[in-house]
Amino acid sequence: MSLFLALPACAVDLTDSVTPTSALSQQTSDEWLRDDSRQSARVLDFLRAENQQTAHTLAPQLPLEQALLTEWQSRQADIAERPWHLAGQYNYRFSHGQLLRQEAQSGLVTTVADLSKRSQDSDYYHLGSWQVSPDHRTLAITEDRRGDRNYSLTVIDLNNGQVKARLSETVSTDLAWSQDSQSLYFVENESGTYRPFQVIRWSQTTAKQEKVFSEDNPAWLVSVYAATADQYLIIQSNNHNTSEQLLIDSNSGRRLTLIRPREAGIEYYADVRHGRLFLSSNLNGDFALYQTSFDQTDMARQMAWQPIWKPDQMQHIKNWLLFPEHIVLEVTAQHLSRLVVLNYQGTVLKDTVITPAGGVAWLSGNTNRYGQSVMIRRMSMTQPPQWQAFDLKQQTLKVVAEDRYPNLEPANYRTEQIQVRHNGVSVPVTLAYRADRLTQTSPVILYGYGAYGTPVRPYFMPQIISLLDRGAIYAIAHVRGGGYLGPDWYAQGKGVQKPHSFDDFLAVAEVMKAFGQGKNRPILALGGSAGGTLVAGALNRQPELFAGAVLQVPFVDVIATMSDPSLPLTRQEYAEWGDPSDPAQRAVMASYSPNDNISAQAYPPMLVTAGLYDTQVPYWEPARWVTRVRENSLNSGPYLLQTDLSGGHRQDARQSQQQQAREYAFLLRLAHSETPSP
Repeated sequence: MSLFLALPACAVDLTDSVTPTSALSQQTSDEWLRDDSRQSARVLDFLRAENQQTAHTLAPQLPLEQALLTEWQSRQADIAERPWHLAGQYNYRFSHGQLLRQEAQSGLVTTVADLSKRSQDSDYYHLGSWQVSPDHRTLAITEDRRGDRNYSLTVIDLNNGQVKARLSETVSTDLAWSQDSQSLYFVENESGTYRPFQVIRWSQTTAKQEKVFSEDNPAWLVSVYAATADQYLIIQSNNHNTSEQLLIDSNSGRRLTLIRPREAGIEYYADVRHGRLFLSSNLNGDFALYQTSFDQTDMARQMAWQPIWKPDQMQHIKNWLLFPEHIVLEVTAQHLSRLVVLNYQGTVLKDTVITPAGGVAWLSGNTNRYGQSVMIRRMSMTQPPQWQAFDLKQQTLKVVAEDRYPNLEPANYRTEQIQVRHNGVSVPVTLAYRADRLTQTSPVILYGYGAYGTPVRPYFMPQIISLLDRGAIYAIAHVRGGGYLGPDWYAQGKGVQKPHSFDDFLAVAEVMKAFGQGKNRPILALGGSAGGTLVAGALNRQPELFAGAVLQVPFVDVIATMSDPSLPLTRQEYAEWGDPSDPAQRAVMASYSPNDNISAQAYPPMLVTAGLYDTQVPYWEPARWVTRVRENSLNSGPYLLQTDLSGGHRQDARQSQQQQAREYAFLLRLAHSETPSP
């Protein structure tokens, strides 16, 4: 995942701006780098100078960057279209900036909205979400034009393509129409913190907005979604391990019931079908599936959740959908996903593994209100993605579409999983390589994340084929703190257990140096956001283990950020990283917080990215990391900072390949000892 704009290579004169290599030494503190307004001339001059210096230093790698881009362009894929969004009389699909409508009976396809030009006036653009009203007359879209996760909400008349209303500039991506199409529900972000905190209802008939729900607890987040059937909406509040949901009549906005009051440690997630309420919950320990009726008092219903199905030990419910005649679940066991199909009495009709060897599969693109087939997305790091459909009536599975890449022969590549054992644990590592191109010193590109229970899956990434063709090994270290092996694996690497993530990553790096009869293979680390925490923490511990690193928008100032509740997300992140007001937790954080553990040692070269409008990892965190490493390292680097001055945490798709080519070229040159001169 690459994040920022590539800048032209050129010689620059830095005499009139802050000189990057001496910026820290000129200051008794680097506090000046923080500017919440993002308008300080001094800070912007510094960041521009850093960008110029980075472009100048990396100018010699431009031929390699272009070679990579040429290869990727020659492999332009025939990408299989996403499944149609089934919506009754019509179906919908978003393709190349256009919203397509298909008549369900005749199959006739027309374009009902062209959004392809809406990004032209913005240096940064991301289409967040879209929802068509049930009467098929109106489209609601959310768009981010700065990268700060504050989306604008626009309503478009599908009869003429004209803008009907511009409702807000500070929303999340949640959208839900009422059943009668007269009301649109969305979630406003809190000013300053960007926390999604209240649900707003907009009326098409009166053009008025009214607040339906607001969450006052600053550690809780709000979302809204439409139930599968009937006219119900569900408003959810949650923190890291507790949830609470309200059932709403979508047409009137009236609150029908609080499903269950919040109780610490109890999570539940509801849906409606066939006049009953269905829920997944950890009410009685592990997550299981329950049902209850509507026609009971609140207290009685809370006591009368009837269990429908519970997974076996070591299995976990990842996703579940209510189809007309079937309940469909995605259940994970270790790194494998299973498709489980039930009838509404809870009888298992199908239970099968859908994950390919060394790959990944999940439920995707499903519109279960009208669907009769379960859509599955399936791939590996060397096998292009497929769409599969499981027919619920015939109980058959078939491939319905797949991405096709010219000049790519999957049989030339291998993907496998090894286990790295250390300190009583076994860490999975997924590898991809080309056996006929390996030498004893082939480099290893080692990727890691390890936070939030996110299971970094071995997705197909066509760009890494160029790395494999050059003899590199691409490896994903599934460290503790991620969710690759389930909730327990996550718990072993969060909060006060976070140091386990670094232990795992370093152990994997050690083993990979000798993988496949290798002799001191160069290890090049790659990580973004919380993965940047992982990589930076590993570099502080054992910098000599790595030949270089790319850190994308890295979260590296853990104690400072978690001590500042004015920053977005801080109050919601205590469970993940710890609360520095607690001495025991602070001590653990202090042991690994990257910016607080830089010391006089030989750090390898680094390319570090940031986003000026990033609200998840403020730009000053990676900026401080780079300047402090420069000041303390016993090596000459280079230690390069590149800031996207128009974007935030997410890369604008229009520049993503150029940036990825820059990062890969940087790592490949380091692997072959072509260290750029600082």
